[in-house]
Amino acid sequence: MRFSESSNQGMISASVMFVSAVLILNSINVFAQEPMIGAQNGVTWRSLVIGTEAETVTRKTFYVDGLYNMSVFWSQHASLNADAVNYNDAFMGLNVGEIRNGLDSFYANDKNLQVPIVDAILIVRLQNAQIRKSRVDEIVQELRRATINGINPESENKIWKSALPLLR
Repeated sequence: MRFSESSNQGMISASVMFVSAVLILNSINVFAQEPMIGAQNGVTWRSLVIGTEAETVTRKTFYVDGLYNMSVFWSQHASLNADAVNYNDAFMGLNVGEIRNGLDSFYANDKNLQVPIVDAILIVRLQNAQIRKSRVDEIVQELRRATINGINPESENKIWKSALPLLR
């Protein structure tokens, strides 16, 4: 049995529509999987590894720089109430390279993958400030517990409030 020319065109059109629908659904799915800012964690950090080592370093550097700029923006333009934590404090005294390398080291441990990046930067800051290792390890444990079932902003805020005075 031969298909007529119009039948072939109909099959081609249906195939094109199907492939287009699959591509659109896949692109929506990719964007839906990207966690919101603040929820980005070690999985996000590890996904920045692309291409050559130089490309990965560049991408991570730009990522950290963007986080810093966002932190500055929030501290300047958001009204901080008495209960709010100033995330900008985690960046003070660190350069982009120290943060990038510290995050690489922190997320090398699979147990830390669910800890949000902004919280990991606090850990990097504590480590670079030479806070007692056992105290930093306690804070890491608290952050792991606070994020085991997803982000718990209240718990994270309490952890930050207990950690920031160590830096002063």
